[in-house]
Amino acid sequence: MGGLLLLTVVGLVLFELQLQRLAAPAGDRFDYARRYAFVGDKSSAFLQEVCSAAAEEGRLSGDYVGFIGEDLDMNYTELQLFDIAVAAKADGIIVNADDSDAMREAIGRAEKAGIPVVCIGTDSYGSLRQSYVGISYYTLGQEYGKAIAALASDEVQNVLILTSPNEKSRGQNLVFSGIRDYIAKAGRAGRFTFETLSVGNGAMFSAAESITDLFGGSSLPEIIVCLDETNTTCACQAIVDTNHVGDVTILGYYVNDTICNAIEKQIIPATLTVNAEEIGRSAVRCLDEYLSTGFVTEYVSIDIRTLGADSIGDYLSQRAAAEESAGKEVSE
Repeated sequence: MGGLLLLTVVGLVLFELQLQRLAAPAGDRFDYARRYAFVGDKSSAFLQEVCSAAAEEGRLSGDYVGFIGEDLDMNYTELQLFDIAVAAKADGIIVNADDSDAMREAIGRAEKAGIPVVCIGTDSYGSLRQSYVGISYYTLGQEYGKAIAALASDEVQNVLILTSPNEKSRGQNLVFSGIRDYIAKAGRAGRFTFETLSVGNGAMFSAAESITDLFGGSSLPEIIVCLDETNTTCACQAIVDTNHVGDVTILGYYVNDTICNAIEKQIIPATLTVNAEEIGRSAVRCLDEYLSTGFVTEYVSIDIRTLGADSIGDYLSQRAAAEESAGKEVSE
């Protein structure tokens, strides 16, 4: 009972502080139609980009979107932050979910409190969430399969797929199925062997430690596939630190400064990414639609893009132009 009360107080205070921070210079008070809580790892560049787009979309419709826990000194788990959002009586929650029983139960608590939930990045299978905005896992596997098939040689190569401990089997199994189906369709099934390895505990430090140990081992696979931003970032750093550039081919996921730099320097050949801005804007639209009509599509698919040495320059130019444009809008 005491823990629930603490979460309620923390949640309410947190929302009010974040709202006050947005107060107009002249002292005018912003009246928001709805308050949406964004729940995820605040250290993730991907989630920061998604939340920024969600906040911008919210402003267009009079909604406030706040990254829960962004201003807190204490480190709460995503499940604790989710419960804070529920206790704070948010009008809706956007969460970077996982396929765990604990997440399904948390979403059930939100549903019981009358708070709609939109999952992004990873779906929570079997939960009471209203919608999922993100990629098709099978399509992601197909894209990885295409990249792997292009690396076929006369020798049989071992492919190691680094998985996240926060993911349960269903989503990742769909990725594996997509990879294997594409390899088989391309007539390359005999050219590769596949293994999986769950690394770390979902945190950057833990993943970095596990992946550094992997690169320090006596036997390395020819190809490593990373299914999330954290593992990709750690692998990009580890391959340089252990002097294995050129010995292993890394296929990554998402983009941040470290990953872009690795592609530009040809440390890794490619990474798969999604439009974070589209995810953020679509998530807010889903919540608005559900709260306005009581209905919303259960699945919003976001396209997957492959970035390599031939396209990373254009991507960075486009991103810089978008950031400059956004900066001008804010200053005006």
